[in-house]
Amino acid sequence: MDGLAANLFSRYNKIMRGTFLGVLLIAGCLFFVQLDQSDRAERALLENRLREHALALNFILKASADNVSGLQMQADRWYTLHPPGQPEPTSTLYRYLTGHGKNGFLTLDQVPPPFVTAVIGNLTGPARPLDESFHSEVEMALSLNSRFHTVGKLLPSAAWAYYTSGRAFINIYPWVPSSEFRYSKALLEKEYFSGGTPEKNPQRKRFWTKAYVDEAGKGLMVTVAAPVYEGPAFRGTVAIDLTLDELNSFVRTWKGTPGKGTPGELFVVNEHNQVLAHPRLVTSRSAKVPDLIDVLPADLRADADAVMAAANENLIDRAGSLLESLPLEQAPFRLVLVVPHQAMMLDILKDAGLTVFALLAGLALTLIISSRITLNDFIEPSQKLVDFIGRKLRGDKDGDAYGDEGIPAVPAAWVPWFHTIRNVFQDHTKLIAIQGELDIARTMQQSILPTRFPDTDEVKLFARMLPAKDVGGDFYDFFWLAPGLLGVVIADVSGKGVAAALFMAVARTLIRATAMSSDGPGACFRLVNNLLAEDNDTSMFVTVFYGVLDTATGELIYASAGHCPPCIVSPEGLVATLPGTGGMALGVIEDTAFAEKTVILQPGATLLLFTDGVSEAVDPADNEFTEARLRTVLAGGHLLDMTAFVNTVVDAVDAFAAGAPQADDLTCLALRIVAQLDKRPR
Repeated sequence: MDGLAANLFSRYNKIMRGTFLGVLLIAGCLFFVQLDQSDRAERALLENRLREHALALNFILKASADNVSGLQMQADRWYTLHPPGQPEPTSTLYRYLTGHGKNGFLTLDQVPPPFVTAVIGNLTGPARPLDESFHSEVEMALSLNSRFHTVGKLLPSAAWAYYTSGRAFINIYPWVPSSEFRYSKALLEKEYFSGGTPEKNPQRKRFWTKAYVDEAGKGLMVTVAAPVYEGPAFRGTVAIDLTLDELNSFVRTWKGTPGKGTPGELFVVNEHNQVLAHPRLVTSRSAKVPDLIDVLPADLRADADAVMAAANENLIDRAGSLLESLPLEQAPFRLVLVVPHQAMMLDILKDAGLTVFALLAGLALTLIISSRITLNDFIEPSQKLVDFIGRKLRGDKDGDAYGDEGIPAVPAAWVPWFHTIRNVFQDHTKLIAIQGELDIARTMQQSILPTRFPDTDEVKLFARMLPAKDVGGDFYDFFWLAPGLLGVVIADVSGKGVAAALFMAVARTLIRATAMSSDGPGACFRLVNNLLAEDNDTSMFVTVFYGVLDTATGELIYASAGHCPPCIVSPEGLVATLPGTGGMALGVIEDTAFAEKTVILQPGATLLLFTDGVSEAVDPADNEFTEARLRTVLAGGHLLDMTAFVNTVVDAVDAFAAGAPQADDLTCLALRIVAQLDKRPR
């Protein structure tokens, strides 16, 4: 080992001397290489910080966009709950509105108690015959007041929230007297209304307007709006006017990269090349909206469109400036960064010169010091570490050279490495033992589930359970309560792993034990629930479906304790869902009653019981399998035997998951009525 250490030490010294001489020869080249690398790194850092700011700005814009979508959804919901032809109750605000027309004009200038102007808007418009459809639209507009008030609280930049009707009225929040603002025909020519009409917006999408100067004196703003329809009929638009203060405050937070004195300028441009936010040239009190051409460096203005196209999601160098433009997801805006490249390179040059000098000095010092400490502090300890690992792999006992803890004499900094390696080997031994115990637990769990399935002239049955971990919390069961009376159970315990498996075993035992003496599934659930809820310190619970089938008549009496409703596949291949009974999971609240229901299964009908590991299985994109997709898979199941029927479901879920990890236990039980000897109910 001494010879190996000496050879390593000698080789290390030669490498260090050669490296030092090489650095002296290429120091000049290194200086320029470092400049280039620093420039690239600085550009990459700028790009990353720009993307971080784009994400943050998207979050800000999303709040406004989501609130407009919320207004649109509330209007749609109103029309859903108040269909045409249904008598419309008259609200207090509506009665007050229709009773205060002045000079042929409707207003809410006088707000009736208990309402106050702080929480409602002022609805104004020319008086007209109040037919049923117009009445419904006005009531819908008044119903938006609560949402307007919420917008005012949640969005500091929101100047106005309003609904503009194509039938000549507007409800605007915050409340202002009609003497200051009221409906006029000119409003229907505004972009926040015309942009929602079927001619310009057939997809009924949310949209953003150009920036403009507010007529009410609140400065520069932009509007996000969405159309409102009553069935196929366009009625108007909901909109939120946003001042540009928040956007301007946001772009002023840009500091460039840490430690550099040339941060550049960050600004926001819309699809019409209007500059919505700029650290110097735009405020909400500006008299006009600047154009992109006004804020670009002079050398870039002549070919602005081509430059911006090249800078789309790509940092480019043009005419002494670094430029990048990132489109935003939540609005038709772009976040644009312009940095003077020459000034940035001067900062890099200062840093690079100091770095090269420090590198040369540090290398000389390193050569002197490292040659003395390398042998004692690196080569010998590393060799001992390799030998230590080899001994552990071979299972050798520690020799005389090892201390009381089985670790050789090494510098203190190396001791944790030896401790870690020793602990890893010890943990590995323990893990092997634990895995063996889990294998036994999995085998035992599988052994308590029935594996011999009925296959008679009256009924056929098959089931599978696939745990998400070594052991799972799902289970299925079936048992004969009496000749011709078959009990079927499927359950899903909260959680996964060993704890769920233990709770599963207890629940299965209790259900099977009480089913024989209980008067139906509901009574069985009541007793089992009390037993599980008593002293349930772990707060675990189990969802269960339990049905009792009379194989002679096809009558199924069942109850559900919060479990997924089973599916029924008719003899013709039609798929339906078994009506629910509304029960709560077992083990939650004592003395809970469980309702029962009864259905008659026709000859050839197939009943599929399943856990949410089927319907909630996810693919790599986190999309769920869903019960709707399950029903599609089951549509042809009436032609399959029970084994193929269940395997078709399992294979469909596996194909959908496309390799995504199984997040939950998956269990299916299928039962088919083959023939009914007696059609009379019991």
